[in-house]
Amino acid sequence: MSLLDVVLWGALAVIVGALIPVQAATNAAMSRVIGSVAITSLALFAIGFVVVAAWVIVLRAPLPSLETMRRAPAYGWFGGFIASYVISITFLAPRLGVGNAIRLVVTGQIVAAVIIDHVGAFGAVVQRLTMGRAIGVVLMIIGVILARR
Repeated sequence: MSLLDVVLWGALAVIVGALIPVQAATNAAMSRVIGSVAITSLALFAIGFVVVAAWVIVLRAPLPSLETMRRAPAYGWFGGFIASYVISITFLAPRLGVGNAIRLVVTGQIVAAVIIDHVGAFGAVVQRLTMGRAIGVVLMIIGVILARR
């Protein structure tokens, strides 16, 4: 991968990351008006389904066969349950504040990512936990504590 590719993909990741607190704030605002985290989340998933379905149609992505779907690893389907992030952040943002909720979520993501990389879980490329990576995780946790004050 060229340096330009790294920069462009990195910029995209930062932009997508910046959308997460926007999503948390807008979900919380919608939930306050609707009065239900569950109904808000259901509406957001319905919108998400429509967006992804449109994306599939525009890309003309071929649908896999049922046999192919059956061969997917069982843990691959777990991603659907992890979508509970929308429900959780919609619940947590108005209670903890968007910044605190996102800081804690990101800390959980970093810790889980380091563990997944270290053991190569779910077919991930193994990247052993080095002292530098461990220090980075500790600094992240310290940052969450400091940002809360």
